[in-house]
Amino acid sequence: MTQSERLIRREVLRADIVKLEGELAALREEEARLLQDCEHHYADGRNASTGGRVRICAICGRVLKQRDDKLWG
Repeated sequence: MTQSERLIRREVLRADIVKLEGELAALREEEARLLQDCEHHYADGRNASTGGRVRICAICGRVLKQRDDKLWG
């Protein structure tokens, strides 16, 4: 294999790497969207959230979104 062939192969590999890195970033973003909401429940059907002002899931530990507290009507 000559030096010019190696350089051409290197450019092809770098293009493939860039393409695969883009695909990987898209997959990670999709994974984050899927795991954004927590829907864990106990076996008896109760929601697995616990805590006072800050609610967390007792199963996965994720901080759960809450309704905005209204200070006045």
